[in-house]
Amino acid sequence: MKKLSVIALVICALMLMWIPAGAEAVKGDMDGSGKIDILDVLELLKCVTASPTSADALKGDMDGNGKAEITDVLTVLKSVTTSTPVEENKGMQIIPDIDLRKGIQLLSQKDHNNGNRFSVLDTHDFYGGTAQSPVWRLAQWDSGPCLVANRIESDATTITDGVGRTFAYYPDEKRMKFELDTSLYYKGKAAVSGDYWPHLLAEQNSFLTSYDLDTMQYLTCDPERLVLSLDIRLTEFSQTPINGDWARAAQFQMYFYVKGLETSDFCWFGVHFFDNRFDNTDHNIGYDGGKPDASNAMIFTIGTKYTYANSGRTLYKNGQPDTSGEWVHVEIDLKPYLEEMLARGKQDGYFDANSLSELYIDGMNVGWETIATFDHTMEMKNIELVSYNE
Repeated sequence: MKKLSVIALVICALMLMWIPAGAEAVKGDMDGSGKIDILDVLELLKCVTASPTSADALKGDMDGNGKAEITDVLTVLKSVTTSTPVEENKGMQIIPDIDLRKGIQLLSQKDHNNGNRFSVLDTHDFYGGTAQSPVWRLAQWDSGPCLVANRIESDATTITDGVGRTFAYYPDEKRMKFELDTSLYYKGKAAVSGDYWPHLLAEQNSFLTSYDLDTMQYLTCDPERLVLSLDIRLTEFSQTPINGDWARAAQFQMYFYVKGLETSDFCWFGVHFFDNRFDNTDHNIGYDGGKPDASNAMIFTIGTKYTYANSGRTLYKNGQPDTSGEWVHVEIDLKPYLEEMLARGKQDGYFDANSLSELYIDGMNVGWETIATFDHTMEMKNIELVSYNE
């Protein structure tokens, strides 16, 4: 009898691995729970080996022959495996604290006369409480007088100076708002070559502090897929041309920091959402330079013709930036573009890494980078970056 029990357990284990889908479970509820589960299988197996004709055993008499047998156990087991659908691999969303529950750090301007140093001036909680070790930071580089020093009172969702800079997060909608008026920086003057670009960015310096050894694998640049999805809209856009402007560029982008696992490799890997100069842009590939605080690192930015390939439209309408407030859904697998990034970097002699498995994502920023005088507002919601590591 003991030998029979051992054999049955082995058979059950094997069946769990290969039994195909079939009919919905309707019999064999040994414990009266109203559903068939593995506990019923184990209970029936006990009855088969101990008292196959008892009243309890007959609850699992699936073929009606008056006793519980191994064939009945296998029938109940099949009911368990076929009545419980296999959950689709949904991957893992890898942007830490995506709903900003920990709050955000408010950074100072960079001190360009002192090694571009900056500091954390304050923190903010979007849920009405106190920020708890935020991983997000609000960067206001070269956007005018210090936003933190000139912040006005508002509700918990909003950080604003009431004049030209606002960052807001609306928890109920999972929505971010970036409002930047660069006239606070230019004050009627022309944008000249070598100017610092006014920024308003939400950023994370590193993802690593939010992961352990079990979840670190999802940060690799070599998953099956790496899908970025979000909704975006442009709600305000105006430009004030100044005679003598060297350039007039308003860009809204998201950058991920690609680093080497065992090398010093670094790349600004970006997704382009808006450029006032062109619709349907191609990739922008180059190296960060031209300013004292430039990183000299590779920049690989996916063009908007690819960003919106699955969207049906961009943030332009009739050849002009569309401020209608209509949401545009973006869904893009970044993996093929990471492959392009690595190939181009190797071609340029830039990367030491030889495969994407030697690179990982560690940090990000998203927001406006603008040169010349613009007043523009972008909103995003439902942001996810899902790594499918099958």
